[in-house]
Amino acid sequence: MELLIGTWDKAWGHTFIARGFGKLYALRSLGEGSALCVFDEQARPLGEYPTPGAHSCHITLLGKQAVVADYTSGTLSIYSLGPDGIPSAAPELLCFEGHGPHPVRQTSPHIHSSWISPDGLSLVVADLGCDFLYRFSIRDSKVDLSGVERFAMPEGCGPRHCCFGDGVLYVSTELSDEVLVLSWPEMELLQRVNVNPELPQGGGHLLLSPDRRFLYASSRLKNDGVAIFSIEEGGLLKSAGYCPTGRHPRHFCLTPSGDALLVACRDDDVVELYNRDSSDGSLTPVGAEVSIENPVYVDVYEKD
Repeated sequence: MELLIGTWDKAWGHTFIARGFGKLYALRSLGEGSALCVFDEQARPLGEYPTPGAHSCHITLLGKQAVVADYTSGTLSIYSLGPDGIPSAAPELLCFEGHGPHPVRQTSPHIHSSWISPDGLSLVVADLGCDFLYRFSIRDSKVDLSGVERFAMPEGCGPRHCCFGDGVLYVSTELSDEVLVLSWPEMELLQRVNVNPELPQGGGHLLLSPDRRFLYASSRLKNDGVAIFSIEEGGLLKSAGYCPTGRHPRHFCLTPSGDALLVACRDDDVVELYNRDSSDGSLTPVGAEVSIENPVYVDVYEKD
């Protein structure tokens, strides 16, 4: 297996990594200096392509496009890709409008991520700044910009990341530290569950286990850890525990088998390893870790 770790530093910013076309795609996320950076699978640089948005933070690869979420500017930078996966032109910039009730965090749109539906026909975009999810159609491996649906989430929640279950969409909310359960494709709110009881406004990543029986969601800034939820009838969630982690678990991943969880703990400079019990979803620290400065992204995958 291969382990990918993205870090934060003063010259680069927060890093998000995507794999596709036999290449690695990473984001340099420093304000107006944001860029989509392309590498081969041995991490040798192949090119750097500036994003017109500010503080880019998430990449979604379609068959013919790379969709980059630009947090501070509240935009999507959409790159056309050639057959080799290399951007073939300057990106198209898609802008959003609005604001939310939080006086500091929601004064304007903040696009945090985008997610492809299981059937490959829709792209869901999370706007932390305006408490909206947007849905675009995907046609011929491209985002169809001719129409968009907008769905209001609870005021002040701050949608961050998404994860598709069976007939449902799970949404992590950064500001309210919750997971929202929405029906799919109707997008009706079915359930709100708390992630971190101390509500530090630090909701993070979320992920479904390979057996689709458990959902995991991280929270940061206070009482840092990963919440465990069992998936009940209709995709609804039931709390199954909370596993404390190192400081600022911004991102985490499961191994392909689902037997272990790796957590990027930015402020402790480690990637921690936990064993996962598939019977009850619980996590147990192994005591093994990778020491690396300011990890903010982690992924593990089987070598091709």
